[in-house]
Amino acid sequence: MARLRWTALLAASSLFTVVLWVSVTAMILAWGLLGLAAPAPAEAANCKITTVGFTPLNDLGTGTYQGEEGGLYPGGANERPAAHDAAGRALAEAITPIGERIVLISIGMSNTTQEFSRFVPLAMNLPGRNPPLLVVDCAAGGQHAAIAADPNSPYWNTVRQRLAQAGVDSTQVRAAWVKEAIPGPNLPFPDDALELKGYFRAIAMNLADKFPNLKLAYYSSRIYAGYAQGVSPLNPEPWAYQSGFAVKWLIEDQIAGNDPGLNYDPDSGPVESPWLAWGPYLWADGLVPRSDGLIWECGDFQQDGTHPSTSGRNKVAGMLLDFFTSDLTATPWFLATESAVENEAGAPALQSLVLLPARPNPMRAATSIPLAGTGGAAVRVAVYDPTGRLVRILHRGPLPAGRHELRWDGTSEAGMAVHAGVYFVQASGTSDVQAEVAIKVVVTR
Repeated sequence: MARLRWTALLAASSLFTVVLWVSVTAMILAWGLLGLAAPAPAEAANCKITTVGFTPLNDLGTGTYQGEEGGLYPGGANERPAAHDAAGRALAEAITPIGERIVLISIGMSNTTQEFSRFVPLAMNLPGRNPPLLVVDCAAGGQHAAIAADPNSPYWNTVRQRLAQAGVDSTQVRAAWVKEAIPGPNLPFPDDALELKGYFRAIAMNLADKFPNLKLAYYSSRIYAGYAQGVSPLNPEPWAYQSGFAVKWLIEDQIAGNDPGLNYDPDSGPVESPWLAWGPYLWADGLVPRSDGLIWECGDFQQDGTHPSTSGRNKVAGMLLDFFTSDLTATPWFLATESAVENEAGAPALQSLVLLPARPNPMRAATSIPLAGTGGAAVRVAVYDPTGRLVRILHRGPLPAGRHELRWDGTSEAGMAVHAGVYFVQASGTSDVQAEVAIKVVVTR
C-alpha cells in the first residue's frame, strides 16, 4: 500500500562501527566513501582524543544528558519492558522458514556494510546455526539515513539485487539489523536526534512495506567518533553519541503505542512497522572502559577516525554474533535445536568452534567468555600467556550443543592471581574436529 511517510529532510553520506574478536579469515570490503564527496582525509586519525567525557547510554541509567534520561529503554533501564519483550519473543517463536529459508538482512551505509560483511561468515559458519538461516548484507556505501528513509530510493533496488544474488527474495526476509546516520550533522541536541529518529521511523515503515514477512528489526547507533575530531566532518562527536537517543526515542514511541505508524500488532490496527528493539549498543567513550569493559582504540579506525579498521569491524561483528546468539527474541530462529545440528547418523556435527567477546575486557576480578559449539565432541579451552605458556584450563571434555559461558577469575592453575597483561584464550577440538580459535583478554590490576 503506497503511503507518504518520509519526512522532507536533507542529508548526504554514511558510516560505520565492537570488543575483542576471534581470529578467523576476514572479508574485507572496499570501505566506500559516503554519498557526498567527502573532503580528503587527514594523514591519520586524531589519536589524542581518547575520551569526550560522555557516559554511554547503558551506563547513564536514570542520569541525564542535557536533560534527557539515559538507559536504552524507558525509565533508564537497559532491559526491554516485560510486555514489549514478551511480544518480541512470541514473534520470534513463530518465525519459520519460507521457501526453506529464514533471512536476516542489514540496512545501512558504508560502516554498516563493513561491519555486517564481517559478521556474515561468522554467522554462517557458526556451529549451532539454524540450518535454514541465511544472513545477507544489504547495506551499501553512501546509503545514509535520508536515502534509506525514501521508499522510492534506488537503494531499495540494490537491496533486492543483493537478495536475488543470494538466491532469495523479499518474502523470505524475517529480521533486519539497521544502522544509519546523518552525514555532516550540524543541528544542536536534541534536534539532531529528533531528525534522525524521523528517518528511523520512515525506514521501519519501509521495512514493513517491502518485506511482508519481516517481523523483527534491531537498531544500533554509532560507535565512538572522538578520533575524527579535526579529521573528518562525516559524523563526529557529539553527534555520534547523540544518535543513540534517536534509537532510544524511536523504540520508546513504539512501546508507548501512541504512533500508528509504528504499529506492529495486527490486533491494534494496520501493521505499519516491524517490532523494534535495540541491537548491540556500540558506543563507548574511547579508552574509558564501559561497565562491560568495551573501549575504542585509535587503531580500531581508518585514517578518517570514522570508518572502522579491520579490528573495529571485528569488534562490531563479535558484538552482533554475541547479540544474535543470546537475545531471546533472536535465538529461536537464529540457533538450531540440538537435534537439528546432528548429522544423519546422529553423531555430533561439530566442524568449528566460536569464542565470543569476553565481557568485561579489560578485566580486573573476572571475565565471562561465551563459547558456541554443537554436538558432544571433546573440547579444550585454556588460557595462555603471550609466550605460549599454559596459565589455566577452563574446560576439558564434551561440549553439548549451543552456547556456553566460561568464567575466568584471573588465576592460574595453581590458584595464584596472574599479573596484569595480555592473555589468550584458546578453544580447540579433538583431532577429528580440526577446530581452533582464540581471543585476547587484557587483565588489569
